[in-house]
This record gives sequence, structure tokens and C-alpha cells, in this order.
Amino acid sequence: MRNVFATTLTTLGLLASSWSSPLPPVPPGTIICHLARTGPPIVASTPGTPVTGLQLAVDITPATLEKTGFTGGWDFVNGGIGAFYGCHDFWLNIGKSNKSYKPLSWAFDKQVTKNWKAAEGSKITAAATASYKATSKFLACKEKGTWTLYLQTGTDMPAGAK
Repeated sequence: MRNVFATTLTTLGLLASSWSSPLPPVPPGTIICHLARTGPPIVASTPGTPVTGLQLAVDITPATLEKTGFTGGWDFVNGGIGAFYGCHDFWLNIGKSNKSYKPLSWAFDKQVTKNWKAAEGSKITAAATASYKATSKFLACKEKGTWTLYLQTGTDMPAGAK
């Protein structure tokens, strides 16, 4: 059985004083600018669940929740959620699935998803598309010891969810 919890993602109103979390990997040969942008982490806010207070981590794929997430600068431009890192962004993209829970993944300098509605201090929402209605619901599934994050656009649940 997998542990699965519905969660809401929201940003904290506190600013981090430095990049206190591990930085995401970048492709070899990438030029990095030395700009120090910091910002609050994006945290799960669903009282009474094990994922409350966990923070959105920035990795290539999949999107996960961890105790210490990304606290660098966030970009909320062109309907995206970008984790700014050295003149580049890792973009949070919504994947395709025939299930109502959609995989979330990070892409280096490649913004595919442009229907996020997000800002510092606000709830994150995926605006409506031809495939689903607007939603601020996410699923966090404990898979191989890690909380993997999905956008929930309906009522489907992964096999073995409890």
C-alpha cells in the first residue's frame, strides 16, 4: 500500500536569508551567473497529514516534497513556476496522463506548462485547460521513501492508495 494524501501548496510569507537547500543539478558546460536571489520555499499546507510543512524540492524529475526544499528565487512569469538558478530556470511542468492525477516534473530552461497561477504568499492553482478544470489540489504519494507530487484534476487515485 502506498501512502497518498491530498495536499494544497502555498508559499510561506517568510524570506530565507540564504540558499539553505541543495541546488539542482545543471547540464555540464552550463554557464552560471552569480546572482544571489533568495525566496521562501513552497510548502504543503494540509493540516493533519504527514506532508504538512514539507517543501517543494527542485530536481529534474519528478517533483517531490522534502523537509528542506528549494529556497532560491522563484519566477512566476508567463503562467509558469520557475526555480531560478544562476541565470537559468528549472520549470515545473504538468505531464500528460489518462488518469486524473498528472505527474509533475522539472525541466532545465524548458517551460512547457503556462497555466499556473502562483505568486509569493498565495495558493498555487493550475488554470483550466481543455483537459481539466482549474484546480489547487495535489496528491503526494510516498514512493520508494520519497513524497512524489502530482496535480489532482479529478478523483482517480493510484493503485494501492490508502
